[in-house]
Amino acid sequence: MLKHGSFDCGFEISDVATCDFSSLEKLDNETLFARLGKGNQGKLVRFIERTMGARQRYHCDPDSNALDLARSALSRLLERNPELVEDAEFFIMVGISNPMPITTTSALLAGEFGFKKVSCWDIKSGCSAGVLALIQALQWIQSGAKSGVIVSSETLSKFSNPEVLQMSAAIGDGAAALKISASDRWRVRGMVHGTDPSLVRTMMVKGTFPIKLETYNPSDYLFSFEQKVEVIEAIGKYWIQSLQELLEVADVNPASVTHYIAHQVDASKNAAVANHCDINPDNVARSFAEYGNMGAPTVFVNYHDWVNRPGHHYQKGDNLVFHAVGGGVSWAGLCLEYLG
Repeated sequence: MLKHGSFDCGFEISDVATCDFSSLEKLDNETLFARLGKGNQGKLVRFIERTMGARQRYHCDPDSNALDLARSALSRLLERNPELVEDAEFFIMVGISNPMPITTTSALLAGEFGFKKVSCWDIKSGCSAGVLALIQALQWIQSGAKSGVIVSSETLSKFSNPEVLQMSAAIGDGAAALKISASDRWRVRGMVHGTDPSLVRTMMVKGTFPIKLETYNPSDYLFSFEQKVEVIEAIGKYWIQSLQELLEVADVNPASVTHYIAHQVDASKNAAVANHCDINPDNVARSFAEYGNMGAPTVFVNYHDWVNRPGHHYQKGDNLVFHAVGGGVSWAGLCLEYLG
């Protein structure tokens, strides 16, 4: 586990773009349950909307994949920041639903889009990998880099077991691309990262590559679950513990957290975790009802919608927290202060 505070440098997310969600299929609950062949759709809809808070999600079409969504988000980012192809010094690709698991997809995308001088690497660390990418970008900024790119993309719908309703109803597909810039307007107050590898099998795809056609079983390439009470309790513990550790190492009073941007597994957990740690619920970003759990891109799409809401602006002394817990089980957190 890694914990550190008092960094002597800062960075900012200068811009964030999402994939074109209008090009994806938007599924409300009734449509999704009908497609899954479930029974009383009205009863299911009410249950999911009340207990999970899911209203809709977006699915990639069968002929597209996570790389296509990554290209969509990156294209939008470069339309607004064309200088990145010349200036960016690192390119991080984040995701587990990579359709080309043997290829370094960060280099593939960087080459397609004509980046000139980037160091490229891929990160695969479950739903917390987006925040881990921010931590690694920080390390590159500390080493002298001025700007870089993070792209995160997932198509978890392609790996969801239709018989496991808690995943089928919760997940969606999506992507985001970020411009990261060294900045003296922000300082990094602290970061945490850790993993409990004993829980890795609680949610995983067991299939291996290359696929052996003679023994191929499609269900091996869908997520399997171990929903034991002790596992659920452990994950809940890590949500709270990792946020408390982040605030402690950053020397930040919870009441001074003005922007809490977290990964989302349902519509209520983030507010419950924030409340347990004494963060004002009004400062919690929420977008689960619109997108569901997209895996690693969730925290960045959540951030995109938070900063683009009417009237949003940062004030001197604001504390911005990114936080995620996901498969592995891994957790990651980063706290930045706006200096003005």
